[in-house]
Amino acid sequence: MTSKSVVGKTELTPGKIIDALSLHGWTWRSCGAVIGFLCGIIASLLGSAITAVTWFTGAEWQGFHLQNDGTVLLFLTIPLLIFGAHCLDLIDQQDEKASKPRVKTEGR
Repeated sequence: MTSKSVVGKTELTPGKIIDALSLHGWTWRSCGAVIGFLCGIIASLLGSAITAVTWFTGAEWQGFHLQNDGTVLLFLTIPLLIFGAHCLDLIDQQDEKASKPRVKTEGR
């Protein structure tokens, strides 16, 4: 009886970005994807927290206009996530171009 089990690569990989980094390394596309997604998530969490603080302290707290800052961070979430997704699409397009077979022309 054998105690080894062989697990193949599953279809549901935990991170498309991690797979792209392991395949291509740190290119501007992979850096853009990481920065876009991380900053998009951080902006949404921080913007929500700041907006919640303004509900209890008021719109202006010790000279800081927190309501404006929270709103700007919440609005930045969508463009940052779109930028990260666009960079992942560029990585996919690059992979598709690399996987297509090249056609040899005779006589050249």
